[in-house]
Amino acid sequence: MFLPEHVVTRSILERHARSAPDLEFLKFEDGSSWTYRRALDVSYSAANVLRREGLRQGGRVGILYGNGPEFLRAWWGAAALGAQVVPIHTGYRGHMLEHVLRLSRLDAVVGDPVLMGVFSSIAEPGLLPDRRFTAADLISGDVSPPALERPIETWDTAFYLLTSGTTGPSKLAVISYRNLYAGALCSVPLTAGYDDCALVDLPLFHGGALRLVMGALSFGARMVVLAKPRMSHYWQTAKETGATLSFLVSSMVDFVLAQPVSPAEREHSLRILGANPLPHDPKGFMERFGVKELLVAYGSTEAPGLLRAASGDTLVRGYCGRPQPGYQYRIADANDIECPTGQPGELLVRHEDPWVIAPAYVDNPAATASAWRNGWFHTGDLLRRDAESRFFYVDRVKDSLRRRGENISSAEVEHELKAFPGITEVACVACRMPDSTDDEVKVWIVPAKGQRIDHEALLRFCVERMPYFMVPRFFEVVDELPKTHNQKILKFDLRERGNSIRTWDREAHGFSVTRTGLKRTTD
Repeated sequence: MFLPEHVVTRSILERHARSAPDLEFLKFEDGSSWTYRRALDVSYSAANVLRREGLRQGGRVGILYGNGPEFLRAWWGAAALGAQVVPIHTGYRGHMLEHVLRLSRLDAVVGDPVLMGVFSSIAEPGLLPDRRFTAADLISGDVSPPALERPIETWDTAFYLLTSGTTGPSKLAVISYRNLYAGALCSVPLTAGYDDCALVDLPLFHGGALRLVMGALSFGARMVVLAKPRMSHYWQTAKETGATLSFLVSSMVDFVLAQPVSPAEREHSLRILGANPLPHDPKGFMERFGVKELLVAYGSTEAPGLLRAASGDTLVRGYCGRPQPGYQYRIADANDIECPTGQPGELLVRHEDPWVIAPAYVDNPAATASAWRNGWFHTGDLLRRDAESRFFYVDRVKDSLRRRGENISSAEVEHELKAFPGITEVACVACRMPDSTDDEVKVWIVPAKGQRIDHEALLRFCVERMPYFMVPRFFEVVDELPKTHNQKILKFDLRERGNSIRTWDREAHGFSVTRTGLKRTTD
């Protein structure tokens, strides 16, 4: 199953370059394109530059680029050398940026010169490597195959990916080539080939987009890489690019449904659309937009490709799919005891092959041991299984949120707000809005005695210190937080309370937060 020529990035590129060197398979937003031979030459050239600069097989390369040829040049160049890649979210700054740098211990960074300006705020010695390059620096190498100390194996580490925290900060998961491939099997149709074209418009620093690229690359499908989704012209973009496969995540599903009906939404060539979560009316969605198949799958950074819907399955809200080859599954209670059929419990999994599931979190043995209890990986999600072994998502066990496709650690939001003067305690919870698939971020705040919280000042404080997608929408000041006898915050209580007249809503007060900062929407 895990053959290098289908799983290892360098081996896949070499296979295609041998069999179809002049076949164009990759197009970019600027109109440029790569053939398979060109892609291999780009990768070899970048690898030889990195090697010349002292990087070796097994070294760690951070990539700080948005979608485009620069990201792929850095990724595939590092992969051709057998180096390990650490994608860095382009919205990270401050504590979050320092956190990923501290865990990853990079040997080199390849980044956009403008984006790398955030490094100027890093004061801690040793967090930033001396070797820093732009993608333009990687074009001067020769295109001969870079020497390897040993063959790149399918179980070698391909990536280190940051995953949202549960009761603590985000963790850096060790991701093998086998892990990437297992996720790709649930991201791309098994029948995909050159007649198919994947629209890659989700950010490449996310595991989902990386697995989509790996799946298309492995199966020989073409790709179009865009900087970001063109939501206002989504179906027109699909038509212009010739895409047959694409993905909508989180609020993207709600957005396309909210648009006025137009002829363009049925004039495209998309035949398979991944939608996570499913629309409320999957059949109506498919009929309206002329999509033949909704690709339904479930997995995580650590355990990819866990479930996938079979052809002909009835699609309903919450449906995740059926078991996949190689995996074993349990629905268990808090003591890891199997739950009766139909009863919700945490999904526990393991795989018959090693290295498919992430084996560890970097420098976090406690979290690793907690996730891998009793020989099973604990997903942190509540699911239920019916008598036909179909799985349905219920809720999160974790204290994480998901907003606009981004996983958010509540602990990290709380960490940042506690630095604001006059705040003694903070609890961050998800706030689900009516008729939306997205979580909104809400924080409950206990001020110091006699202290008044200036909400607008606090909002600006958050914008300066957090990625835009983490900034809370709702703020509520309370005298105390509900707690257990051992002083753990009862977050389920806070979620159930919802909002009230005491809740400060930044949107209601005329503020929006975008990638470029805080904007005033009203006077």
